Amino acid sequence: MSRPLLIIPLIGLLLTGAGSAAATTLAEAVGAALALAEQTPRVTAARREADAIRTQAGSLVAQDPALRVKYLSDELTEGGGANEWEAMVDLPLWLPGQRGARREVAGALDSQAGALERLLRWEMAGRVRQAAWEAAFAEGRLRQAEIALEASRTLEATVAKRTTAGELARVDLLMARQETLGREVDLQSAQVEARRAHDAYRQLTGADRLPEPLTESPPPTSDAARGTAPVLPPNHPLLADSDGALARARADRKQVTLDRRGHPTLSLGGKRAQELRGEDTLDSLQIEVSMPFGLASQSAPALASAERAYTERLTELHRIRLEAEQALASADIERLGAAEALVVAERRHALAQDALRLMRRAFDLGETDLAELLRAEERAREASMDLELRRLEQGRALARLNQALGVIPE
Repeated sequence: MSRPLLIIPLIGLLLTGAGSAAATTLAEAVGAALALAEQTPRVTAARREADAIRTQAGSLVAQDPALRVKYLSDELTEGGGANEWEAMVDLPLWLPGQRGARREVAGALDSQAGALERLLRWEMAGRVRQAAWEAAFAEGRLRQAEIALEASRTLEATVAKRTTAGELARVDLLMARQETLGREVDLQSAQVEARRAHDAYRQLTGADRLPEPLTESPPPTSDAARGTAPVLPPNHPLLADSDGALARARADRKQVTLDRRGHPTLSLGGKRAQELRGEDTLDSLQIEVSMPFGLASQSAPALASAERAYTERLTELHRIRLEAEQALASADIERLGAAEALVVAERRHALAQDALRLMRRAFDLGETDLAELLRAEERAREASMDLELRRLEQGRALARLNQALGVIPE
C-alpha cells in the first residue's frame, strides 16, 4: 500500500477523535470554549460592582463619616490657662431619592451582567460554529479526494491490464499513472487542510471530535414555504446587551440628577472649655447641620456628561439593531441560495455520473480513447465535489441563520 493510502486511516482517526475522546454537543463545545477563553471573570466583575453599589445604598450614611478635632489655648498669648477641646463626627446624609437611584444603578448592572453573559456565549457560539463547519468542509473535501484516488487507481489497474494484453498503447498507461499521481497530490493537500481545520477547532474548544449532531434545527421564526422572512427577536444577545448599557446610562443620569444638590452633613460632638487655669471645665454637646447649595453651575458638567453618555448608548442601540437586521437578512438570503444551489448540484451530479458510465462503457468497448474518459472523470469528480460541498453548505447556512437570529445552543 502506498504512503498516501496509509495516511488516510490516520486522518480518519484524527477527525473522528477515535480513542478516549467522547462526542460533545454544540452547547458543550461552546461551554468548553468559553472556559478556555476565561471570559467568566468579566461577568463576575460586573455583578460585584452591582453588589458594591447596592451595599453603599443600604448604608446609613451617604459618604464616609469624618472626625474633626479642634484645640484652642492662650498659652502663647495671654497665658491665663484658657483652653478648649472640641470633637465632632460628620455624618453625610441621604436626600430623598438618592439611595433609590443607586439601587436602580445596581439593578441595571445586574441586568447588564446577565446580558453580557449571554452575549459572550453567543459570540463564542459563532466562533465554534464557524470552526466546526470549516472542519466539516475540510472532511468533505478529504472524502472526495479519497474517492477520486480510489477511482483513479482502479482505472490505472484496468489500463495496465489492457496494455499488457496489447489492447492499449503504453502512452495510455503513462497517462493513467499521471492521473493517479495528480489525485495523490490532491489527497495530500486535502489531508493538510483537514488537519489544519481540525486543529483550529481543537484549539478553540479543547475537543477532538466535532459536535454531534452538527446540523442544527431550523429556526421557528421563518417559513420558507410561505416566503416569510425571519424577524430579529427582541431578546437577541446584541440587542439585550445594548439595552442593558442604555438602562445603565439612564440610571446613571438619574443618580447624577439627584446628586446635584450634594449631601447634607449632620455633625455630632462635644466641647470641653476652661476659661482660666484652675477653674472648672464646662462640657457641652454640639449638633451642626450643613446643607450644600447645589448650584447649577457646579453640577452642570456632571449632568451634561451623563446626558451625553445616555445619548451615545441610545445611538449605539439603533446602530447595532440595524447591523443585526442586515446580518439576518444576509444569512436568510444565503440559506435560500444554498438550497437552490443544491438542486442544481444534484442535477449536475446525476448528469455527470450518467455521462461517465456511458464513457466507461465506450472505453471498455474501444469506442473512445483514454483522454476522453479522463475528461469525463474530471467532470464527474468536479460534480461530486460540488455536490458534497453544497450539501454541507445547507448545514452551515442554517448555522449562520441561527447565529444571526441570536440562537444560543443550550
